[in-house]
Amino acid sequence: MPHVTPLQAADPVRVGRYRLIGRVIGMPGSGSAYLGRAPDGGEVTISLLGGDWIGEAAERDRFTAEASAARRVAPLCAARILGAGFDGGHAFLASEFVAGPSLRELVAEEGPWKAGYLEALAIGTATGLGAVHDAGLVHGEFGPDYVVLGPEGPRVIQFGISPPYGSATPSADMRAWAHAVLYAAAGSPANGRDLRLLPEPLRTVVSRCLTDDPADRPTARSAVAGLLGLGEPPPGVLNQGCSRAALAAWRPRPAQERPPPQRRSRRGRTIWWAGISACVVAALLAVVVILLVPGGHSAGTAGTKPTATSSHTPTHSARPGPLATVPAALAGTWSGQVSQSAPADVFTVKVSLAAGASTGTVQYSGPSLSCTGNLAVVSGSPGSLKLNQAITHGPCAGGTVMLTTGPHGTAGFSFEGKQGPAATGTLTKL
Repeated sequence: MPHVTPLQAADPVRVGRYRLIGRVIGMPGSGSAYLGRAPDGGEVTISLLGGDWIGEAAERDRFTAEASAARRVAPLCAARILGAGFDGGHAFLASEFVAGPSLRELVAEEGPWKAGYLEALAIGTATGLGAVHDAGLVHGEFGPDYVVLGPEGPRVIQFGISPPYGSATPSADMRAWAHAVLYAAAGSPANGRDLRLLPEPLRTVVSRCLTDDPADRPTARSAVAGLLGLGEPPPGVLNQGCSRAALAAWRPRPAQERPPPQRRSRRGRTIWWAGISACVVAALLAVVVILLVPGGHSAGTAGTKPTATSSHTPTHSARPGPLATVPAALAGTWSGQVSQSAPADVFTVKVSLAAGASTGTVQYSGPSLSCTGNLAVVSGSPGSLKLNQAITHGPCAGGTVMLTTGPHGTAGFSFEGKQGPAATGTLTKL
């Protein structure tokens, strides 16, 4: 499990414009990784890459081109590069830092994933690969070690192979994705016989990705559309996929509530295991800040990635119950003003939800901000709804939204993040 240790005497204290504050240990990949701080105070992962290629102009140009392409990857369940360059005899990549385990670590600790959580994981990881492929890159060595479960859902990390791809192609990524999904379903390295563990339509999509002919494998976008039941991939399919993937988010349980260590299957978003996970060349930052302060983005990396396997024997458990959906009483479009304190501000919120759906959208607007995001149902009853908020555009942050029915066509609204004040108000159905 990756963790942060103090800097050693031989470690640098600055790389580029970043100040180093610790060494990140235990991550997959090559090179040295550090926890650093950006000029704006945000935590970042700095990865130093060395080798003879640093002195070759053509290789330096390729590194710069791939880092530039990686920065164009949309933050839709894929990590995002923040900066890159050369410092002394090293190339470096900067990515935002996230607290959360890898998929391999969670499977090793908790066993197989089941039902809706498995589907959300599959949709999120396919969405992340779709974002990478849309930027003209491929992952190359996708697997359970390169999926980070953050507070807003799964994030694909460590990509950055640009044309000519060689043997690392988008279709090869999709075959690796299928094996990763089977690994999560079986709780160990899987084979074709484990397809029986998958619900439909996930079983059909994974089966197609395992075919020997690369031309017969679906693209990442097509896989996401198929899992969402949308047919041909419509515009915005990756946004929908990342919203749906929020169900697979990781939430650490307070230490006093954690049970004794034992193998358990995944039952929900609150998990006893907690630790610090980062990637060598990129990681997701999901820092939840006050609603009006610029929030985190997903972070990504590129690099060489070794493959590891798990020797743990999976423990199967009962399937979770049905996914919560939007009740009829809270379906529709709601709008109104909400307020927060410290700093004090008032802004307009617009929430759109469809009856029976598991996702929706949210918009924030005001003199100081403009944001849009996706909502994923966490739990609900006929008169109340708890949703996970994942921002897709603008300086707002992720967190938890609560809606409760009120009198005369109104609904109570509240937002809460891990840091900063809560925002509350009353919305009216349009």
